[in-house]
Amino acid sequence: MFARLATAGTGGGKTVCGAFESWVWAWKYAGSVGYAFEPTFKMVRRILIPTLETLFGAPLESSPAIREYNKTDSRITFFNGSQLWLIGLDEPESAEGPNVDWIWSDESRLIHKIETSWQVWERRLRGSVPGRYPVGIWLTTTPNEPNSFLFNLFENPKTKLANSKVYRWGIDDNPYLTAEYRAEVKRAHTGGFYKRFVEGVFAPVGVGSFDFDSTVHVVESLPSEFRRVVCGVDFGWSNPSCIVAVGFDGDGRAYVLDEFYQSRVHVDALAEEAKDMVRRFGFNAFTCDSSEPRTIDELNIAGLNASPNKSKREEGIREIGGRLKRESDGKPRLFISSRCVNLISELQVFDEARKENDHAVDALRYALCGGGGVDMQVLTAEVKYR
Repeated sequence: MFARLATAGTGGGKTVCGAFESWVWAWKYAGSVGYAFEPTFKMVRRILIPTLETLFGAPLESSPAIREYNKTDSRITFFNGSQLWLIGLDEPESAEGPNVDWIWSDESRLIHKIETSWQVWERRLRGSVPGRYPVGIWLTTTPNEPNSFLFNLFENPKTKLANSKVYRWGIDDNPYLTAEYRAEVKRAHTGGFYKRFVEGVFAPVGVGSFDFDSTVHVVESLPSEFRRVVCGVDFGWSNPSCIVAVGFDGDGRAYVLDEFYQSRVHVDALAEEAKDMVRRFGFNAFTCDSSEPRTIDELNIAGLNASPNKSKREEGIREIGGRLKRESDGKPRLFISSRCVNLISELQVFDEARKENDHAVDALRYALCGGGGVDMQVLTAEVKYR
């Protein structure tokens, strides 16, 4: 089973995209069975049916693409025998029934007991005729907060579905919205609400969060050549100790190459992890949490080039935030390898006003703000990843 999530701002056109995807599957896989869900049956009548009629260019009863529209059952039968059922999830149990080939859920963040509905959907996606068609599910919604069920299902690198993908766009990407409408939506939303309802990004409502977007800043492949590599180190015990390796290319863009993240790790074990990064990345430069000078001394005794971070917290936060913003070429100045799941998780929920869930973020700001005394030579050796 594959799963896709499309998040967009208010009026971004996500429901139209979900409806079009449903029509494509119904047309491509003749005789297949799909279900389209809205949080309530009122929304089926108010949103789903008008969207489908706009897509087909005619009322459901008279569209040439539709053989039959059964209002009593809320079932569409297309000309090729495929079926699409239109269901309101006023109660999650209404999703129960026979096995289906594909499911579309619109405005999923508003579904009552979304976890229960998702479990029902998983049980039903066995195929109307097992093995005949591929099975899949796509969700379209305005996003809510990090650590929500949908966020953990699709965006949290530690818990997201293996065969899943996220698509995202903001209201400015929909050319059919008027400039006046876009301006009014932007004016009415600030902070986390702006991120959610204008840019289509999962975001906390509180202030101080980073402008982080996993579809923009997280990458699967990395360059093999860097101008320099620096590691940031944050010390902990009950809280995790963290090492973050950052490579800088010739244009000054930063790439987070790898991370170490573990609680209750002794300094000798931490030194071995640091040495492993030296072996793999070819540089020996560590900018460390300045609150533990004795630990820094022990790293130096172990043969590592470790120095205390001299930048202020606010300075490092500004550096990270500035690098996450897109520049004139449309690209940010900070990318993170998908292997760095702990750093990604922290960036997604970071709140400047709260000193928590920020250990990898601290290590990142040390690396970005500390030069580490590294020569500006080109790294030509292949970067080795675990």
